[in-house]
Amino acid sequence: MMQNENYILVDSEESLAGLLADLELYEMAAVDTEADSMHHYQARLCLIQITIGEHHYIVDPLCSVDISPIFATKAMQTVFFHGADYDLRLLWQAYGYSPKKIFDTMLAAKFLGAQHLGLADLVRENFGDELKKENQRADWTIRPLPLEMCEYAIHDTFYLHELCAILSEKLLAAGRMDWLMEQCQALIEHARMPSEKTREHWRLTGSSLFSPCGLNILKHLWEWREKQAELMDRPPYKVMPAELMLAIVRSAQAHFPDVKVEHLPKLPRNFREERLDSFKEMLQTAISTPESEWPERLPKAPPPPVVPHSELLAALKFWRDEEAEKEHLDPSLLANRAQLIWLAAPGCMAWEERYAEAHLMNWQKNIWNRILREKLPTAKRIGED
Repeated sequence: MMQNENYILVDSEESLAGLLADLELYEMAAVDTEADSMHHYQARLCLIQITIGEHHYIVDPLCSVDISPIFATKAMQTVFFHGADYDLRLLWQAYGYSPKKIFDTMLAAKFLGAQHLGLADLVRENFGDELKKENQRADWTIRPLPLEMCEYAIHDTFYLHELCAILSEKLLAAGRMDWLMEQCQALIEHARMPSEKTREHWRLTGSSLFSPCGLNILKHLWEWREKQAELMDRPPYKVMPAELMLAIVRSAQAHFPDVKVEHLPKLPRNFREERLDSFKEMLQTAISTPESEWPERLPKAPPPPVVPHSELLAALKFWRDEEAEKEHLDPSLLANRAQLIWLAAPGCMAWEERYAEAHLMNWQKNIWNRILREKLPTAKRIGED
């Protein structure tokens, strides 16, 4: 157990037992996580920072100790986060853990109209302290954990209890605590949802203009990059960025079938010997793939589910922006572009049905009901037959 006056590192049965006992004494905990997606092929949960009362813990999920009992404790059912979405997803994927309630300080600040939402900004504004930034891009798989990385990590939860209290008082005064609680509950539920199946991963943004010949080369190149990234244990973009992949395909298309390495854009400096030979072999395999096996272009995107009434859409956007300015809020909180489109659906669709299609929260519905009561009686009945 590594300990100093600031934190306790949980990487043994003894230190875990101390944390579990502590977690049963408190009603809530401040939590943050660190992962290694910037340094390794497979992203892993590397640290869990927990602050309860005046005690600060750094939990090491990579140690040989089973830390899963943490998530059944009393304090871990009500959790403070800053920017909860990523942490919730990571903890759900790694441990099937989902707290019953959360308080997201970043979202709370957004509901209060804060211009700067970073934790460092809020700490500076509310406590006058400066958070360290030098380890933001650190490799959190390093063991033993350097002292400076531990001190950096624990600052992400150090202030959350007090910050939560300050923001809660302001939200209650503004009548917006219910807004936050509803939005936070939605975050919890969203984090538990399985990821939607996306298009084939090798179809990079910008590849839709490629011919089947180019798509075939891109698919081979993407698969080769994945294998190299796994061998090197590096994120794929560090093996070859997407921009270079697209440039290679454009050059290969232009010279097909007489494609040589010298025809291509400059390759990374580490493309030597075995890696370069492997790259050339991949290129030759792609070139020799029969045309019947080339991927096809994707069909054009289907039409949108609803085409908004243009005048109604403009009016709703104007009313939204007007209300947001009055309430000192980001307009997208009241309704983002996709939601506005559903609200502006043509025809005689009832407003409750529009709300449902737009997936509005109850607090958003209440605001829109008020806006519409004020605006529609004196406005032209735009959007209605």
